[in-house]
Amino acid sequence: MRMRVAIDLRPLLEPFESGVTVYTKAMVDELLQRRDVEVDLFYQASSRCAAIHARYPQVRWIQLSNTAFHARSVLRFPSLPADYFPRRPDLIWLPDRRPFYRTEIPLVMTIHDQTPERFRSSLSLKSRLWHAIFSLRRLLALSSGLLFPSLTVAQAIQTKLPWEVTYEGARLAAHEERPKGVGGVRDGFVFSLAPLDPRKRLHWVFELARRFPKTTFLCAGVKKGERRFSGVRVPSLPNVLLLPAISEAEKTWLFRYAGVFLALSAYEGFDLPVLEAVQAKTPVILSDIGVHRELYKNAVFVRDVDEAQAALYSALEGFGKVPQVRGAYSWKLAAERALLFFVRVLLHKDRESGGHRHSQNHSHHA
Repeated sequence: MRMRVAIDLRPLLEPFESGVTVYTKAMVDELLQRRDVEVDLFYQASSRCAAIHARYPQVRWIQLSNTAFHARSVLRFPSLPADYFPRRPDLIWLPDRRPFYRTEIPLVMTIHDQTPERFRSSLSLKSRLWHAIFSLRRLLALSSGLLFPSLTVAQAIQTKLPWEVTYEGARLAAHEERPKGVGGVRDGFVFSLAPLDPRKRLHWVFELARRFPKTTFLCAGVKKGERRFSGVRVPSLPNVLLLPAISEAEKTWLFRYAGVFLALSAYEGFDLPVLEAVQAKTPVILSDIGVHRELYKNAVFVRDVDEAQAALYSALEGFGKVPQVRGAYSWKLAAERALLFFVRVLLHKDRESGGHRHSQNHSHHA
């Protein structure tokens, strides 16, 4: 018999596309293709989400997440009802750090980064309150195992729980499409893909645009007046074009025709756009942070905006570098590593309980 995994699709309820939503969709798509696992997709909400149902018609909607539920969770996480799942899964996987329930079923959670702990300015006031109440320490107490996108993140989390680094993958769109509003832009522009998040260091990007006034900078994901973040001002510069939202095909076009991609974050758990740039063979300028050093070699690393200026000048003169990845990063491999880890968690739980799990679970993992 196959392992049965229930996946909480709560990350897909977010109104914006983030690295976590990309990760969730890609991993679920990979798991749905496999024959050695049965997938039960569900989410908790007080109303239905058309986007989730359009992508995954088989998803189940469970009206459990409401004000009363969250209020109870502040004091003590409620237990899942006995009839929560039509068929009891072997394991529950949460693609993000947001479990609000207790359960005897082994629960694996993905921790993407330590942004709530290290970069509170990257969060809205609501999110700060959310993570203060539902702290990582409380969430770890509910979990049976942890997945991480990089060793950099894994080593920063002090835990005795079983854990695994799965890394991530990248998949550029099969077709490319020139974004609207950039009709007159020549190839060789500078590309940035980041929201107005202080840790993304967009102020470096804007400063570079001032220092290179004859070069066009295309900044995707930047929305003026966005309320999720504060502290980053968008200057009015004639050589900076803002693209608030782009499609996958437009993103592929931007990577294909950019002269250089800027990845200047102060902190990342994986930084997926860099891997997309590498796939498109686009030169990249990387901030000198732990995860970039872990994942790439023979790359251009910069520590401040002056070093970024020198690196950008070199790239625009045709001497940019495409980073070399240190491993094989793909969504298929990430899903395979996750499944192997799920089995490991189940075996670990078997040993903890003295091997007294349900007989059907033994047959799943014999």
